[in-house]
Amino acid sequence: MNARRSRGPLRQCGVGLMEVMISIVIGMLLVLVIYQVYEISEGQKRTITSGSDAQQNATYGLYVMGRDISMAGNGIMSAAGDLIDCPDLKPVPVLIKSGGAANDPDEITVLYGGAPSLSTPAPFRASATGTTPYVVASPVGFSGGDVIAAVQKPNCTISTINPGTVTVDPATGFATISHTPVAGSPSHSYASGVAVLVNLGQAAAMGRIKYDVDATTHALRSQNLLPDPAAAPSPIPIISDVVNLKAQYGVDTNCNGLLTWQEPTGQWDAAVVPTRDLACVPGTPTLRQIQAIRIAIVTRSAQYERETVSPDQLKLFCDTPSTCAVTMDLTADDRHYRYKVLETAVPLRNALWNN
Repeated sequence: MNARRSRGPLRQCGVGLMEVMISIVIGMLLVLVIYQVYEISEGQKRTITSGSDAQQNATYGLYVMGRDISMAGNGIMSAAGDLIDCPDLKPVPVLIKSGGAANDPDEITVLYGGAPSLSTPAPFRASATGTTPYVVASPVGFSGGDVIAAVQKPNCTISTINPGTVTVDPATGFATISHTPVAGSPSHSYASGVAVLVNLGQAAAMGRIKYDVDATTHALRSQNLLPDPAAAPSPIPIISDVVNLKAQYGVDTNCNGLLTWQEPTGQWDAAVVPTRDLACVPGTPTLRQIQAIRIAIVTRSAQYERETVSPDQLKLFCDTPSTCAVTMDLTADDRHYRYKVLETAVPLRNALWNN
């Protein structure tokens, strides 16, 4: 009988408590590293996105204002000599109201008509008062819904042509126009052979657009003040995160085709410019000397950075690196945001063409 070999105690195999604890610590370290990498990449993504948004806001804001400024004076400058005494239609293509300090935004008001063709003044062929139909020597060019201005210096009345009320006498070619004066526009008498009628086009196509920046929401806004300034709609926000808007006049002071940039202060203050004459007189500020507009818009990123990322000053309208017309000061808190400064110059084509 074979003797059986004795066996010793069986050895147990597996993971002990120490190994489990070490694995948990290693896993926690890996999670912490992954979280740190994610946090850094997410912060960089937010910074890039907010900076891109500020860039897009500034670009779009310049586009919208530049488009309207390029239209400034359309349908107005061709009749500037007749509209010079109209309070709400003073032929100032662009009017800049200074905000005062460098950090305070300016206001820009752009005026243009909506007539599809040249707004040549049509002479009256019958006297008229108040709501009396106008009779003018123009068989075409007027239609229902057009905004018109009756002018006999220094009087001016703005009206809207009633739909379907323009009739033409085939014998004389004179047009009889029924109209409704705009609320608040004064009523005057207009004499045959003296007064003229200017067609400004459809109300929806014309405008006296004011651009400003809401100091509370930092939004660039637009507001149409025509045809009835008293009933103008509320300002419409266009873009957000706008902290400044500045503008200058490009002035041909010597009427020789060379421009200098002028701040909207002193002789070019918003209260003084509408009183200027039309003729270009060397050395004397006039409306004809305004040939272009230079605008600058400053936008800010929505992302507040932990560290200081912007300088203590922003420079605008720099003709040379050391010569800048506007210097914005940033507070310590402001410097934790990123800023975009875009500038452009827009020639006043309609003012140039109708000189």
